[in-house]
Order: sequence, then structure tokens, then C-alpha cells
Amino acid sequence: MERQLTAARCAVVLVHYNSAGDALACLRALHGLRARPACVIIADNASRPAEREALLTGWRALRRSGGCEPPAALRPGQTPPATDALFLALPENSGFAGGNNAALRLLLTAPAFDGIEAFWLLNTDTEPEPDALEALCERLNARPEAGLCGSSLCYAHAPDVAQAAGGCTLCPLTGRTTFLLGGSARSQLLTADPAAVEARMAYPVGASALVRRRVLRTVGLLPEDYFLYYEDAAFGIEARRAGFIPAWAPKSLVLHKEGGSTGARGGGMPHQKTARSRLMDYLAIRNRIYIIRRYYPCFLPAALASLAGVALNRLRRGQFKRLPLVLRAAWHGLRGRMGRPDSRDIA
Repeated sequence: MERQLTAARCAVVLVHYNSAGDALACLRALHGLRARPACVIIADNASRPAEREALLTGWRALRRSGGCEPPAALRPGQTPPATDALFLALPENSGFAGGNNAALRLLLTAPAFDGIEAFWLLNTDTEPEPDALEALCERLNARPEAGLCGSSLCYAHAPDVAQAAGGCTLCPLTGRTTFLLGGSARSQLLTADPAAVEARMAYPVGASALVRRRVLRTVGLLPEDYFLYYEDAAFGIEARRAGFIPAWAPKSLVLHKEGGSTGARGGGMPHQKTARSRLMDYLAIRNRIYIIRRYYPCFLPAALASLAGVALNRLRRGQFKRLPLVLRAAWHGLRGRMGRPDSRDIA
């Protein structure tokens, strides 16, 4: 029989890229958790030296104020010490999945972390409330058949408005994703039936998801070919196909600033315009087509046809120069040209 999950058997994994201010706010929130995790590890995706140093300096000061040892800094391939704080400096920006995977490989293979049974993948632009990790553990304990669990995400700039009840739906016809209970009042998250929400969930939002060790052992790590966006959807599909259903912990409340590393702010809230960079636009469209090609190929014609609506939206916004980017992104997704885009892809 599987042991009950507790915070002390969980590790927190953060991926940082040029957002030291957000990351330090997240670390302060983690410092205030009522139940402490076994370890917090930050994988730095080759941030600018000033951002990296600001984060390390701030984290050291935060830990000193709590009477803790400073975080151990290391590079890939180095053996980590038995510690509850690690800073992993990566040589290049390997994307959201690549950064998470670098940290997960270390935690899964180092003997010092054999007792860790679940991994809390958490964005650096989030601020979890004090009971957030305990609530995730409690929900997975109540649902032993579930392999991964999402939090109740609310907007940091509008904390009474829900971004997502744990996860998203995924339409196989178009590749579009929709936040569950997105835009509803925060109070509604605490009164909704979690089982009903879980029945509709395709995958937990990657901004805050607790994943059991056995899921990673069975399914593997996060898919790195997406670079950014849709990797949590693809991982959720793989987990479900392996027999692991997703869960939602309503009382795991996490504030999300959304777009801390990409600069995308304000998206997702009703009646609020989405500020998308060309990089965001390219990745969202390319990866949307690619995920349908990979998992629902019979619906690929419908997914491609749905991009007419995307193009129309760009025209309505006066973004006429985005049309070649939409076509290029769709073509690359169709061809399977994935990974980190270069400047020509988003020109």
C-alpha cells in the first residue's frame, strides 16, 4: 500500500528565467508554508548574470533570516549535497520543460532525495498560500488512482477572480484549451464539486501541479520539444494514457501573475485584452497544431481550419503583420519543426 503523501515527502521545483523579483516573492511565500517541503530546487535557465545574482543574493538573505543554511549552488553533473535548498545553474535556456527536467533528473537520481515521493512543479510568478502544498497532498491521498494534482489558481492582480480550477480542457478538434471555472469568483472554487471538475479536466495547469514520483517513472519527464506552452497538456495526455488521472485540490490556493518570464500580462480574464508577444503567438500556434498532429491526427484538418479564426482576430486587432507569423507557426507545427525558435521564426 502506498504511503500517505505529506509535505515533508515533496520537493518544490521552480524554473527561473530573468524574473528575480517574481522568483523571490514566490520563495517568500514558500517560506511561509505551514508544512515545509523536503527540498526547494531552482533551475536557472541561463538568466542574465545580474538576474541570477539578484535571485541568489535574495534567497540567501531569506534563508539567513529564517536561521537556515544558504542554498547549495551547483551545475548539471555535480553531485548535490543532502540539503533542503538547491540552485541549479543551467548553461542555456532549455525552455519550461527542459528546466523542470534538469531539476527532476537530479532529484530522481541523487540518493540524498530517495525519500521524495512527489514533485511540486511551481511557476516562479506564483505565490502559494500557506496551506497550498498540504491541500495538494490531501487530495492525492484521497484519490490514490490520481497521479497528478492541480491547484486553484487566482489572478495576482485580481485575487478574487479564478484563473483555473486546477486545470484545463483540451478540444481535440481545434487544439484550443480552456481554463476550468476560469473567470469565476474565488469563493466558487471552494464550493464547487471537485469530482465534477476533475471529470472534465484534460490536464493540470503547469503553473502549479503536484506529480507523483511513480508517474515520472512510468511516463517519463516532461516533453521538451514544445519549449514553452502545451507541454503540460502533452504530459497530461501521456499520464492519462498510462492510467493516471488528474485531480484538483480546491483548497490549494495559488496566486498567479501569469507571464513572469514571457512578459504576457492580463490574458485570460473576461473583457480584458491579452498582451501577446510575437514569441508567445508563434509558440501557442505552432504547439497547438503539433499537439493535435501528435495525439489526434484525424482532427488535424479541423485544427488547421480553426486558424482562420486566429487570423481574423489578428486583423481585428490591427496586427496585420502577424499574419505571416500565424502561417509560419502553423507550418512548423505541421512539419514537426519544434524546440527553441530562432529569430527568423518570430520575425
